[in-house]
Amino acid sequence: MDRQVNLELKEYITKHIFPEYAKNDSGHQLSHIEYVVRRSFQFASSLNDVNPNIVYTVAAYHDIGHHVDPKHHEIVSSKIFRNDTTIQAFFTDAECRLISEAIEDHRSLQDRPPRSIYGKIITSADVMIDIDDMLRRTYAYRLRNYPDSNIEEIIADSRNHLIEKYGEYGYARNKMYFDDPEFDNALTNLQNLIKDPEVFRKRYIEVNRLEDAIELDVLLCDVNPHLRSYIKTNIFPQYSKNDRAHGLIHIREVMRRSFVLNQTFDLRLRPDLIYTIAAYHDVGKHIDSDHHEIISADIFLKDSYVSTFFSATDQKLIANAIEDHRSSRFDMPRSDYGKLISSADRNTRVEIVFIRSFFVGQDRQPNTTVADFLDFTFKRLTKRYSFDDPENMFYPDQEYYDFLQAMR
Repeated sequence: MDRQVNLELKEYITKHIFPEYAKNDSGHQLSHIEYVVRRSFQFASSLNDVNPNIVYTVAAYHDIGHHVDPKHHEIVSSKIFRNDTTIQAFFTDAECRLISEAIEDHRSLQDRPPRSIYGKIITSADVMIDIDDMLRRTYAYRLRNYPDSNIEEIIADSRNHLIEKYGEYGYARNKMYFDDPEFDNALTNLQNLIKDPEVFRKRYIEVNRLEDAIELDVLLCDVNPHLRSYIKTNIFPQYSKNDRAHGLIHIREVMRRSFVLNQTFDLRLRPDLIYTIAAYHDVGKHIDSDHHEIISADIFLKDSYVSTFFSATDQKLIANAIEDHRSSRFDMPRSDYGKLISSADRNTRVEIVFIRSFFVGQDRQPNTTVADFLDFTFKRLTKRYSFDDPENMFYPDQEYYDFLQAMR
């Protein structure tokens, strides 16, 4: 059925709509849309008299407004479609109305049934059948929209959400309008998982790799709580503007590594300064990737509220460290704080290198073929982690050495 979609329609959506999904949280980005498109065609193929162009367009637009207003994104997404005069030229007025209504009807928490078969297709296709993916999506959503929550709060809230949605009386159970053994099996397995809080917690931590996040909560206990609260509320949300390799998950990992290295090498650097440097070091990445260290330092210096926590000397020290964090710099960082953030900014897991490399490539080279991108990435990583041209690492610990050996 996918091959029956109008090629010009598909080309327009691929070039102009799909890139917009980079603005969403990781649970509602292009990989999710591709999943929904595939599932939509799976259900539509069992029906007669359905228009493949409508099926494809509904799936392509259904979450496009998620970054604008997650709680009402179906309304926002429908409006974006209705305001897109280019896409509407492919359809009659009646078909446009069907598409708009189906986009609005796709959310499984709707009290009323979808108004058309296209609404039933998208509602069913939007239901997840991979439990681990559900756990990752709930974490990504809460990390982005509730950055001030601690890990235990996120785990408990995620479990409650899944109980409300998929539990014995869950609102999503009756939103599958097709006979789907995959969904039935996933529902049974998920219900068994959410029954026991401890079993759920263990699986949630494992899937989302939250051992480090739990460790981070402990490491941050000496940071001024008012400073943490301000940065969580006002700085962390800005990282949603960055490419996915430099988002909040990366920032939290740099924080963890900063505090670990401070302890390992007994540097005795001040927690408030470490936390602030790590929190601001990539905040300007979306403005100018090539000079983001300068922009990030400037954003910090112009933040009149955060300056109240530090003396003028401390502010200069923090700004210099932010500027000095890039491994591409050939000059020595001007302080131990600069050396620390530069070292903490180095990767320490092979799979994270692959994930971040993929995100960078997808955002910066969206039209590159898979084969060409793999070749480019292999050559870049071979050079970066070679014996002859090692990256700057001022505080190499065992975690870094183990990673380097595995990477090589």
